[in-house]
Amino acid sequence: MKLRHVLALTLSLLITSWNSSVHAQQAATSSLGGRVVDPQGVAVVGAKVVIQQKATGLSRETATNAEGLFRANDLPPGVYEVRAEASGFAETVYPSISLAVGRTVELAVALKVGAREENVTVEGTPLVNTTSSVVDGLITAEAIHDLPLNGRNFLELSFLIPGNSPAPNFDPTKTNTVLVSSAGQLGRGANVTIDGADINDDAVGGTVQNVSEEAVQEFQIATNRFSAELGRTGSAVTNVVTKSGTDATHGSASVFLRDGRWQALPATYDRTNTAVPPFSRQQYAFGLGGPVVKDKLFWFASVEYRDQDGGVLVGTRNLATRTIDKSFAPAPLKDTMASGRLDWVPSAADRVTFRYAFQHAADTGASTLNRAIGSASYRQEGTNEGHSGLASWTHSLSSSSTNSLLFAVSDFDNSTMPVTPGTQFTFPSIVDGASFRVPQATTQRRYQLNDTVSFLLGSHSLKVGAEYQKVSANFGLGVFRQGRIEFVQDFPEFDLNGDGRVDDNDLLFAVTLRSNKPDQDLNLNNQDNTHFAGFVQDDWRIHPQFTINAGLRYEFDTDVKNVSGYDQVNPIVKPFYVGDRKRDGNNFGPRVGFNWASKDGRTSVHGGYGIYYDRVTLEIVSLERGLDGRSLVVEVRAGNVFFLGPQGPAPGAPSLQDPFTGFILPGAGASGIDIIDNRQQNPTVQQFNFGAQRQFGKDFVVKADYVHNLGTHFIIGRPLGTVFNPVVGGPDTVVNLESSVNTHYDGLLVSTEKRFSQGSQVRVAYTFSKALNYANDDQIPFSYGPVDPNNLRLEYGPTPNDQRHRVNVSGTFVLPAGFRLSPLFTFATGVPMDIQMPDGSSRVPAFQRNAGGRQFKTGAQLNAFLQNLNASGGINGTLLPLVNDDARFSDNFQSLDVRLSKSFHLGKTSSIEVIAEAFNLYNATNILGVSTSNYSGFSNVLVRDSSDPTSAGYLRSSSFGKPITTAGGVFGSGGPRAFQFGARIAF
Repeated sequence: MKLRHVLALTLSLLITSWNSSVHAQQAATSSLGGRVVDPQGVAVVGAKVVIQQKATGLSRETATNAEGLFRANDLPPGVYEVRAEASGFAETVYPSISLAVGRTVELAVALKVGAREENVTVEGTPLVNTTSSVVDGLITAEAIHDLPLNGRNFLELSFLIPGNSPAPNFDPTKTNTVLVSSAGQLGRGANVTIDGADINDDAVGGTVQNVSEEAVQEFQIATNRFSAELGRTGSAVTNVVTKSGTDATHGSASVFLRDGRWQALPATYDRTNTAVPPFSRQQYAFGLGGPVVKDKLFWFASVEYRDQDGGVLVGTRNLATRTIDKSFAPAPLKDTMASGRLDWVPSAADRVTFRYAFQHAADTGASTLNRAIGSASYRQEGTNEGHSGLASWTHSLSSSSTNSLLFAVSDFDNSTMPVTPGTQFTFPSIVDGASFRVPQATTQRRYQLNDTVSFLLGSHSLKVGAEYQKVSANFGLGVFRQGRIEFVQDFPEFDLNGDGRVDDNDLLFAVTLRSNKPDQDLNLNNQDNTHFAGFVQDDWRIHPQFTINAGLRYEFDTDVKNVSGYDQVNPIVKPFYVGDRKRDGNNFGPRVGFNWASKDGRTSVHGGYGIYYDRVTLEIVSLERGLDGRSLVVEVRAGNVFFLGPQGPAPGAPSLQDPFTGFILPGAGASGIDIIDNRQQNPTVQQFNFGAQRQFGKDFVVKADYVHNLGTHFIIGRPLGTVFNPVVGGPDTVVNLESSVNTHYDGLLVSTEKRFSQGSQVRVAYTFSKALNYANDDQIPFSYGPVDPNNLRLEYGPTPNDQRHRVNVSGTFVLPAGFRLSPLFTFATGVPMDIQMPDGSSRVPAFQRNAGGRQFKTGAQLNAFLQNLNASGGINGTLLPLVNDDARFSDNFQSLDVRLSKSFHLGKTSSIEVIAEAFNLYNATNILGVSTSNYSGFSNVLVRDSSDPTSAGYLRSSSFGKPITTAGGVFGSGGPRAFQFGARIAF
């Protein structure tokens, strides 16, 4: 589908068809507020407002103040009945008000004169945000249940919210994690909470635990301009709320089945390969809840098990044909999730919640790639286990004030082992052997304590609170023990060693990297940090139609800069430190916004500005403690290319049988000795937004926001120079981990939903954006260094997952005979490509980072630049090969997923739903990768057709721009067409 057709479809849907609850974004609860007036519009003082949750009977009573305002905070999300009454007026009843997680509904209650026994009923929940400037989206229980969800990970639905897109995998410990890039950030620093408890990985980023779809009630993603109540991220906040029990016993049991006979193969798979892996998956989920004591004590529990016999696309070097053949290697996954929740309402003023969740996942998958594809031996086996528990208590201090207290504790244990231990062989086009990053293990324990007081003071709705987190992490690293060899060619071309045959023993390699202690792991214990935060948030309704949102948050970390270990740094690098090391203590984040609403509440205009601080992962501390020139020294030695002469390698040259014997090079390709800059700060993002929202008719709302984010103090590793390291007997590069680079994001975010009768609805989300930064990795400077350490501006370029246009269209349609059809269509323009030198050691220094598809649109344009570059001497005298004129840099993404279901009633309260799902129904080919160095999925290394400078193939790269991997692998979104069948019993 062409871009203009997609844009036309989007525009038509926006014009003809996003139901949005009112926002005043907060933690994992909801709020209800409003103003009560008489028929003349005069504020009614002392009016009683009773708010009762229908499913549990939970009741909260409040009263209006001198301005006629009322507010009830910290309500569990759900459907409520609201009654407002005052002497001399008829009672006004809202029978069905939906309160969503993280949001506030504002009611404009106009009492009518009459007897109190009379009722005035007002239907529906207000749809337009009339009080805040947050940019967010809500995924409801309906969407989680109805939409085709490939893999049943609810976070996949985050991509339905404009401003969100998939991110490349940066984490070697969690290969099955869903990574959400929000507003240009790459996902490492996003903040995800479940029922208000932090589930983030402070060690390396991402999340440490998932919960069953059966346990999720709904979730909210605040992409931009969230309130001061939330922090620890310059990206998005995802608030997940789990299901609770109700006054009636309800449950469900479901099964979903996939099989290799029901799906196609990836487009890049070699069809001549007769060994087709099974590609089967079985998922079983159960949920059950109900009352222990009616209106007082409720419980809910869920269990989900996934048994997946998958495969990972791998490459094999075929010496006979001199090609990389593609096949599949087994990638099984077994994942168990369980959770239990207890809600207690001891009095009308109190609500107490206890929840425990468990997950154990064991999988085999590809190790983190720094090439387009890996071999079967490059896979790894990972085991992740997480436990978390929380207790929360909400107490009504008065009719207009509440206190919310939360305590949570969690444990996470990871173990990652190579499938086949050995040395990593890095070729220009493929990675073979075993990853140098494994084995490794990580453990993390978190204690969290939050307390928030909210109250109404005149026309001010105030929240004041504090947060404490104690995070303890340990790293067990067997990295670089088996070493890594950097080859300069994919295949040998001549008899280098003179043994009369041409085989891998004749391969040329540039350098080798290996720990100087190959017989022992590096154990870094007590990687601890304590986080403190305090905030005040004021939503000031200075006029019935105009609200100011003002907040201030302060955040403080004790040891993300290794302050406690500063006295233990290697003395040989102390001259490179500037100034004294102090904790970053100036993280004040002011936030201000406004919302103007029309008198009828059907139109609003909002905007604002705020400063947000990202967390610094403890991996930064581990780099200074581990790569300190003593604990883990990575010896970089010369390969056999340094020993070549007219007659071949000189005597004593390293060989493939004994590769780690060359002379030491000063950090060529390794991380050297890492030091944390004494001036390092938490990355900071300044967020700007301006937008409008309009309701048309009864059930149709359109929202548009312009978002501009400027990130500063983001971390990069910059080489400062070399120092003689007596541990290795040679020079070592000193790399400064400094807060000196920026990120930029500009986006137009448009969303809409149209609801129809009988439960049908259509949702559309469109994002037009540009994302720029200084590194393909996100805050962890553990990949290619800058091409010029003295000119970091040369690193400025598009992010590896920069998609200029992204469209999501989804919905549910009620068909005749009780069938329900739920399609989900996604289209996105291509991501850029980082064009690599012929040996894959770095990007081409003369090019912008991620230049493919941005600086160069076609292979012919790239060739024109390369010809001019070669005419002026190439790169340091090295001429670069030309590519095919039709070489490609990226591919548009499009996929249509469909669910068709029908329910059969088994009684008054029981039913069975039969489900058929198709993913990527039209089997569209979506070329895409997974790594940060090559997210495009096309071959991005200028591999020479011949390594012989006298051959014409020396200046040709025929393999460049060829498709390598497809999106989603086997089971993921946009992957090959697949069918899934399931059934769900509900009672």
